[in-house]
Amino acid sequence: MNTKQLLLCGLISGMALAVASCDKDNNNTPPAGKGSFVLSVTGESAEYLMQVDDPGSGEVSIGNNNQQLEQSGYTWIFNSNPSVAVGLIYQQGDPGIGLGYRLSPDATLEAIGAGFQIPSRFTSYGFFGDYAITSVGGQTPAGTTATDGVTFNFIDLKKLSLETKPVVRTQNIAGNGEQATFSGIVDMGNGEFLTGMVLSQPRDPNATGGASSGIVTYPDSVWVAAYDASLNLKRIYRDGRISYSSGRFRSQYYAQIGKADDGNVYVFSGSFESTTKHPCGALRIPNGGTAFDDYYFDIEALTEELHFRKVWHITGNYFLLEFYNDKEPSALGAATKYGVVNMSAKSFKWVTGIPAYDQITGTGLPMAYGGQLYFPITAADPAIYVIDPASASATKGMTVTGATNINAVGRLTNG
Repeated sequence: MNTKQLLLCGLISGMALAVASCDKDNNNTPPAGKGSFVLSVTGESAEYLMQVDDPGSGEVSIGNNNQQLEQSGYTWIFNSNPSVAVGLIYQQGDPGIGLGYRLSPDATLEAIGAGFQIPSRFTSYGFFGDYAITSVGGQTPAGTTATDGVTFNFIDLKKLSLETKPVVRTQNIAGNGEQATFSGIVDMGNGEFLTGMVLSQPRDPNATGGASSGIVTYPDSVWVAAYDASLNLKRIYRDGRISYSSGRFRSQYYAQIGKADDGNVYVFSGSFESTTKHPCGALRIPNGGTAFDDYYFDIEALTEELHFRKVWHITGNYFLLEFYNDKEPSALGAATKYGVVNMSAKSFKWVTGIPAYDQITGTGLPMAYGGQLYFPITAADPAIYVIDPASASATKGMTVTGATNINAVGRLTNG
């Protein structure tokens, strides 16, 4: 390899989001791929981004059409307007790392800026207007010894720059003396976003693990906060018909709030707390409403008494639920059972056509597109399964050979 080739390899390896490494003999890099669908895949020793034309069919090799990332373990989330992909690394107790991608005019992936760091780490995330927002609870506001603060990071999707907002104090936020950890971000489209609240006593400072909530004193109530872009608390939605709205895995808090196509917001509860008397269910905030209406859906009655952990909107009033495999959920419990709910009909169907729950070794973040859900599942091989919500039946789509898991699938446009 000559001097010019060595310099080129050094430049590429030093980028925050690198393309595939220089070939040691001829300095060739894999050709840049095109296609509006983007996959994040994990190989034996690295993570890659791949562009494909149709994730619902065919086969692609991890050895072609990829961009190799310098680090592994990103959570990739996709926004439609502006059309960007944002990758976040959790890093446990250390600061998180973020990257951004968009489609260039010639339909190839291009990095937005040089990446950014999330100083406060994150346990929940979502989109709001032109921003991706992350949040983490259990923070100590300056000049205090309290641990009731929540830090929000606003990531500008056009510039991919990050602004850490001042810590939001949550002690007694609902008037019952409890502090809050926030779960999920749902854009209301009116300059406000919703986030679920896990209310608890202050966390024991000697407790192990990274979860920011302590003992849940009120497991039979649900609270949802509405904030504006300046983090002014606009109102709190509260009710006693379901438990709090959040899934749990280690120190992560998974969103269980989703907006249907008609603008109604459904607030789900997987009834994670063993002390709650309420079954898994859902309430509704009507489009533009300032309180819950009289809607109630007892989901657990239709699901073999299993508890769900994650919720994804598919289309219309259809949502996919991810269930814990065991009847007693835990922060470390496996969750590889899936079902579709129709919220207007209050109906439920288990998903068919996917691998058996005890054969699933990995999943990824799905994509709703064209009235269907594209869901990455790894069993014998990593593949994307296309779920039809009306029938709750799935067909096997694209397989990625040479990969150990498909971490996410999304779509970008350059229009």
